Amino acid sequence: MEEKKLNEMESLELITRMIDQTKKETAIGSGNVFLVWGYLCTFMSLVVCAMTFMTRKSGWGWLYIAIPFLGFLIAGLVARKTSKKYNSQATYQAKSIGSIWGILSAIFGAYAGICIITSVFHSAAVNVWSGMFLLGLLLPGIGTYATGVILKEDSVRMCGFIGCLFGLFFLKDFCNGSAITLYWAVLMAVAMVISLVIPGHILNNKAKKANS
Repeated sequence: MEEKKLNEMESLELITRMIDQTKKETAIGSGNVFLVWGYLCTFMSLVVCAMTFMTRKSGWGWLYIAIPFLGFLIAGLVARKTSKKYNSQATYQAKSIGSIWGILSAIFGAYAGICIITSVFHSAAVNVWSGMFLLGLLLPGIGTYATGVILKEDSVRMCGFIGCLFGLFFLKDFCNGSAITLYWAVLMAVAMVISLVIPGHILNNKAKKANS
């Protein structure tokens, strides 16, 4: 009887330790990737806003196209460096989070491709970029919220929820067919800070405490 009770306690301790380790490893990788995309999108949005304001030319919006190329390159290098540093293996939670972000990235990438092709062959179709702004505001918030749910981090989940609200706020202008303005670029920068930058620092701080 005592032998059975001891085994149950050991099993519970092992499960708890595995969950804590999973959260720690997932938080490290997710935090760094959040920061890469968050700072990149914020910086690019501010550059587009500043250059458009100074030159009064809307062509600076094409700089957004550089985000996927730079983002995947830098995020890949950071993820590889993090994996070697902490010698962490992909866990079920990490794979789940990666799958969610992979789907969201594929959706955004596909629509960005449509925007580029449409603009090349039909330069007057400026409104097609409104959809990219909408997805750019909604998808990070959705991914961050899902990450917070999987990791059971309320602060991360709240950041994702607020990020989604930014997208829903923009949806009104999108449905009304409003033209792209500098206000949208500023809104994008603020949304990226809330949806990606802040959660990235939260996850890394928690991972740092777990490793100390």
